[in-house]
Amino acid sequence: MRKIWIGALAAALAISLGWGLNEYRLAGDYRLLAENNNRRALSDFASHLDQLETDMAKGDVASNSTQKILYLSQVSSKSDAALKDFAQIPADQVGLSYVGQFLTQSGDFARTLAQRVAGGETITAEEDKTLRDMHERLVPVNQKVQEMMTRMDTENLVWTDPAPTLRQRLGLGGPQIAEAAADGSEAPTKSVRSGLDQLDASLQKLPPFTYTGEYSSRVVLKPLGLPSGEVTRDQAQAVARNFLNKVGYANVTPEFAGDYQGLLGGYSWKYKDVYLQVSRQGGVVILYRDQRPIEPRTLSLEEGASKAKTVLQTLGWQLMLTSSENFGSYAQFDFVAEKDGVRIYPDKVRAMIALDNGQLVGLDAAPYYSFHQTRTFPAKLTMSQAERKLRQNFQVLESRLAVIAKSGNKEVYSYEFRGRYQGEEYLLYLNAVTGAEEKIQRIIKTPRGEFLQ
Repeated sequence: MRKIWIGALAAALAISLGWGLNEYRLAGDYRLLAENNNRRALSDFASHLDQLETDMAKGDVASNSTQKILYLSQVSSKSDAALKDFAQIPADQVGLSYVGQFLTQSGDFARTLAQRVAGGETITAEEDKTLRDMHERLVPVNQKVQEMMTRMDTENLVWTDPAPTLRQRLGLGGPQIAEAAADGSEAPTKSVRSGLDQLDASLQKLPPFTYTGEYSSRVVLKPLGLPSGEVTRDQAQAVARNFLNKVGYANVTPEFAGDYQGLLGGYSWKYKDVYLQVSRQGGVVILYRDQRPIEPRTLSLEEGASKAKTVLQTLGWQLMLTSSENFGSYAQFDFVAEKDGVRIYPDKVRAMIALDNGQLVGLDAAPYYSFHQTRTFPAKLTMSQAERKLRQNFQVLESRLAVIAKSGNKEVYSYEFRGRYQGEEYLLYLNAVTGAEEKIQRIIKTPRGEFLQ
């Protein structure tokens, strides 16, 4: 009997060891895959950024309208591509908002100018100066990113800084990288993350751009969707704690991480790998990121979408899913408000779901709280009247009413037609009141999801 028990225990131990080794191997494979994806994202980001700087320089030199339109259009395209690559680079927290904002505004401004030149207008001296200022800001950013790529190849530059020593934890280890960059010094970066922090801090010092465009003021002069009243820090902590409880972190107390400024400004909070921002006005969660290690994927994109809908409902959102993007270990979903059957695209919430367990690992509600408001819709053309204004042979697949944003944060009540023409799919937006063509976007289908050009 004793021998049987010993044999059974030995077999159980062998099975446990085998399972453990297999899990360790899978985890190692996953870490290698994640590392390769990170390197690819940074490499693509550096390539698109370099081309963006070149096209912006050429656009500044170009004198005739044809060349101007060409290079401004390429600036817009490369800005969008660089922004998508940048979103895949791992970060410890939201933090790197100024780099993303700079890329967004650069592409938006170039697109606005290209449309105006194509319409027969000329670029003003002030706009020409803004374009030149954008290029001057881009040059050192591009140089820094290219330097990081070179150091990754020659010095094996790591992704994140090593854990701080006890001396550094006690505040005796000297200034942080971002702080050094902010006061103008040139502290050498020890990791990709600290290098991006340094870029972000250097951009924070500069004044914002003033121009007319969809993202000229990413947040309107006064946020339209924030609840009234202000909350104290203790009240904001309670909001953060309640939010964390609803997304899967029960009985935790987030630590205060500092104030953040801006029209949606408020209080920052941290808990382990979690970072979130609670607005001072209204006391709502504006941004949330969970940078915990994500285990091997077990959920499909469709299951991830279902998880996203469920968690947003738990948080009090009743929104319509409009797009998804598959990043392998997690998926990104965009939701918008809908009223009386009208999709309101400016009122957007972005959610990121980990595909190992379906947990929410990211939320960006800044657009929603910036633009959400009570809207009244004017008298409109009928759907059939609007459809008759489409190009002949454009095959309509879907149609609906929508509110879209145009230059200068202007909103347009429109008909959205998704259809096919010459073997490709497009989104066409016609003014619902006048029937004028407002916007055209081409739909590009990839394994990660659908993209708009």
